[in-house]
Amino acid sequence: MFKKLVSSILLVVLLTGCSSMSSGVKVGDQEFTSASIQKSVDEILAARKTVDTSQMKLVNGLDLLRDQAQFFVVKTLMDQIAIDLSVDVSLADVAARRTDVIARLASPAELPAALVSANLPASNLDPYLRVLIISERLQDNFVKSGAPESELPLYIDKLVVDTANKLGVKVNPKYGKWNAKIASIEASDVTDGAVVPLP
Repeated sequence: MFKKLVSSILLVVLLTGCSSMSSGVKVGDQEFTSASIQKSVDEILAARKTVDTSQMKLVNGLDLLRDQAQFFVVKTLMDQIAIDLSVDVSLADVAARRTDVIARLASPAELPAALVSANLPASNLDPYLRVLIISERLQDNFVKSGAPESELPLYIDKLVVDTANKLGVKVNPKYGKWNAKIASIEASDVTDGAVVPLP
């Protein structure tokens, strides 16, 4: 029992050491540090203090950290897909979409609350809109090719998974476990089963 307890403590220490490393997520040759991912989380948490969140369903803790890490992965994968399939999205396209999004709100002053509700830091709004536009154009091209709309979700999912497998994705264990089959970071048991809950 003592030996197992010591092993568990050592494992936690090792994981803590791993978590403090600068490595965050790496997609192909692009690496995003833990600091950059944490910066997104900090931005979201700071923004929450400025709006009424009482009616919002917000993501917290490790889930929020994992969501932000996943966004960096998805953004990179979609950028690569856009290159591979010659989908051009300009800065003007993104700016126009941002203007449209703000226009749909009751007033521009509601944007911070909308971002908080979406668990999206303001600094990632343009990258998020770019991902959205790429996805929409991929879907348009798919439908124009004569493919049935019912196959759209599978088409996009396959593009993302295939691109992730082609580039290679590495994830710091503190964010979770990379599932290559669905190109997603999943929650994982940080103790790898070493710590068993009491009955």
